[in-house]
Amino acid sequence: MWALDLIGVKSGPFLAAFGAAGFILGFALQDTLANLAAGIMILFHRPYDIGNFVTAGGVTGKVTRMNLAATTFLTGDNQQVIVPNGSIWGDVITNVTGSETRRVDMSFGISYDDDMDKAESLILDILKQHPKVLKHPAPTVKTHELGDFSVNLICRPWVKTADYWTVHWDIIKQVKKRFDAEGLSFPYPQHDVHVSQVS
Repeated sequence: MWALDLIGVKSGPFLAAFGAAGFILGFALQDTLANLAAGIMILFHRPYDIGNFVTAGGVTGKVTRMNLAATTFLTGDNQQVIVPNGSIWGDVITNVTGSETRRVDMSFGISYDDDMDKAESLILDILKQHPKVLKHPAPTVKTHELGDFSVNLICRPWVKTADYWTVHWDIIKQVKKRFDAEGLSFPYPQHDVHVSQVS
């Protein structure tokens, strides 16, 4: 621009053109730059890493690839989903496998006519015998609430994160079998209808 000024060419139009081009280019690249900035924040803070099972940016899956622009997830049904980092960093990130242990939260309902102490004891016995349920922290089994149709008990054992679903499915199956064997029932919604006859 200085050289053009020296030879008598007016540089004003060139400056205006460059300014307009810079504005258009910046506007066009704002999403890309936002994704790059978010990627830097993700790589710096490391809320998740490759191999973690994560819910982020509206997607739940295993992280298979990360770069400054996007993160690639492999979902449970084997789909690859690529999510821009800007959508991830601006949202809630849940790292399911970020810790070595997890608590399995389950609830079982029994009839109002059943023995609550017996039900608690049976569930606790099942948890103590399961090889994948951790001794520390100790599992919790408590009568939790009086529902519309059942007395609800909570069951909260601690397990290694990799054993979460194995324990979840095993305990549900074993509790059903033990309750059936011991005469404890799983109530289902029902309504009593009273018919009055008017003479």
